[in-house]
Amino acid sequence: MSAFRYIWRLRVVAILFAIHCSCVPTAASDADDVKALTAQMYKIYNSHDMEQFMDVTERLKAACLKAGDERMFYKAWGNQALFCCNNQRRSRGYDIARELQQHALQHDSRFGIYNGTHLSAYVLYQMGTIDEAKKEFVKAIDYAHEHLPGESAASSYIELAKMEYSSRGMEKAIEYAEKAKKEPNVNPLHRLNALSIQCLAVADTVLYRHADYAERFRNFYAEREKVKEAYGRDGIMGARVELWKCIIENDFDGALTVASTIRNKLERYQCLRFVYRQMRDYENAYKIGYHYWLMRDSISQQSNAHLLMEMNAAMGLGRVESEAKDLKLRNQQLRLDQVASELEQRRLREEALTLSLENQAIELENRDIELQNAAVRLRNDSLDRSNKDLQLSEWESRMEAQKSEERTHHVFMAMLGIIAAIIIAALAFILWRRSRHTHEIETAYGQLETAHTRLEDAHTRLEDAHTQLEHAYGQLEATTKAKERMESELRIARDIQMGMVPSKFLFEGRTDIDVYASLASAKEVGGDLYDFFLQSDKLYFCIGDVSGKGIPAALFMSVAVNMFRMVAKEGFPPAYIATKLNDALTTENDNGMFVTMFIGEIDLTTGHMDFCNAGHNPPVIIDRPLAPHEPCRPDYLEMEANAPIGLWPELEFVGERITNVRGRTLFLYTDGLSEAENLSQEQFGEERLIQLFKTRPFDNARQTVDMAKTAVTAFVGEAEPSDDLTILCIKIK
Repeated sequence: MSAFRYIWRLRVVAILFAIHCSCVPTAASDADDVKALTAQMYKIYNSHDMEQFMDVTERLKAACLKAGDERMFYKAWGNQALFCCNNQRRSRGYDIARELQQHALQHDSRFGIYNGTHLSAYVLYQMGTIDEAKKEFVKAIDYAHEHLPGESAASSYIELAKMEYSSRGMEKAIEYAEKAKKEPNVNPLHRLNALSIQCLAVADTVLYRHADYAERFRNFYAEREKVKEAYGRDGIMGARVELWKCIIENDFDGALTVASTIRNKLERYQCLRFVYRQMRDYENAYKIGYHYWLMRDSISQQSNAHLLMEMNAAMGLGRVESEAKDLKLRNQQLRLDQVASELEQRRLREEALTLSLENQAIELENRDIELQNAAVRLRNDSLDRSNKDLQLSEWESRMEAQKSEERTHHVFMAMLGIIAAIIIAALAFILWRRSRHTHEIETAYGQLETAHTRLEDAHTRLEDAHTQLEHAYGQLEATTKAKERMESELRIARDIQMGMVPSKFLFEGRTDIDVYASLASAKEVGGDLYDFFLQSDKLYFCIGDVSGKGIPAALFMSVAVNMFRMVAKEGFPPAYIATKLNDALTTENDNGMFVTMFIGEIDLTTGHMDFCNAGHNPPVIIDRPLAPHEPCRPDYLEMEANAPIGLWPELEFVGERITNVRGRTLFLYTDGLSEAENLSQEQFGEERLIQLFKTRPFDNARQTVDMAKTAVTAFVGEAEPSDDLTILCIKIK
């Protein structure tokens, strides 16, 4: 028996060893693929081959998923957004960054969420939306500090420092760069870039403030040199730092040498011009400045030429339309020619400018003002042409109306002639009939006898009709009884339907929840629904609107409510609940019915609210007033656009989260509120609902629901309700 056990153990060990040997090469192979594709990605990063770069990064993402390398997976995805942004495809880069962020949220990847937020801010910065970019960078930093304590947010701080430096906020740029240096696990490149920004910000304050700028610059520069030596190479801002060092040390020859090495031609001209100005060599400063402004103005000149071409074409069209318009357009052409002549004279004057930089700056400012005036005049001329087109359209409409009146008059005269002809024909016919009347009287007596016989037959048929009428009256009485029985059954169905939704709005022993709801059907039974229940300090709730009315909608509503409660009691999140409801309701749904739903889950211990919107109206979330006498701050909740439940099978719904809803009021409703119509067929609308919350105070959920119902009832007046009206109000204290 012991020998058998020994042999069995040897077999188990052999099997485990074989499994280990078969798995180790596979893991090593996956890691090698990630390493090779990463090297290839960074090798082609500075190229412009979009197709090749996207192919390599997609293969790298697949290899990272296979190897379980989460960080490199999101880095490769983020490099796609940066590559598009750097190659003048910023909108596509922004879309990629948002897709990355949504993927990270769905998979609860903290590094992915931080990386996606940082990339979205970077792309917004490149697109010129500075304020939004700053907010996104701050959001990324706060998220990293809260959820990634060991992760460095230095890259976000550095981008904020660059933005402040570009907008001349030098002290703020130094502050952000200092925070970047103090981040945990900051890499040498980020430390080098932070010190570069500090050097440039201190140096750029030379002409404005801080008498100790030279000493501060030397301190930052010395620290930067140590980091650069440890890193092994210089950063992208190294040339500008060295340029400022030479200027501060009065080494202008060295500054000229450094400026000449800058690759970007426009930036090189700008730096050379600045160095010559510091050397007080105004002649060379003017020459370099001339090339710099000529390069910058080339784009503006092309734009002006394009505008002149379009205006000439428009003037040619105006000459064909009318003589007055032709005269006006000729005047416009003369003004444009004058503007073009002034631009040419200004260009010639710029070639003959003196060496004084002050006079050059004044001339440049005058040119900008004149160009702006020319643009304003062009826009005014465009507006004049539009007004003329509107007048011509009005004249054409009047002529068409006059022609229509003439056609109506001709038709009226023709009808009068036809009526006169008919009257003459009728008179002739009457005369002819009188001539025959005598003959007809002679034959009438014979016909009277025949009519007497027919009258006896009609009396017999009348007695038969009376018998049929008595039979029909019996059928009507039976139909009336059946209708009363059906109405009774509908009332019972209404009571059953109302019994399915919660009618008690208080939770025993809980004072931190305030919930109230109301459901009013447009018919005996309807398709609106709501539900809520408390389970383990979590409040699950939903509100929905079934397509259609009457008993089919009520049946569909009852199935949806029962399935929501069944799936939600298992503790699943709202997005999963919506997916399961959709899988069940699309099965054998031959009538094509569907339901819009808003499903939510509130954790009463943290205040977090997870929710999923399936094609439903956006709820109103009401923040408390900032001061006791100020109004509330209502706004519609921005949500992901999911499809309604029951339309298509195999849909995967997307969920979202609000960090804290404590002290805030959540107001949910169906379209029976926003689309309620009065006798003038005017809808209540979403804006009127927002104004209601701003102007009328409320204390609890029931008062909020009653206030909204009263406002809708007063607005509708005597008009019949066109749809079911359901309201659910939740307030977590």
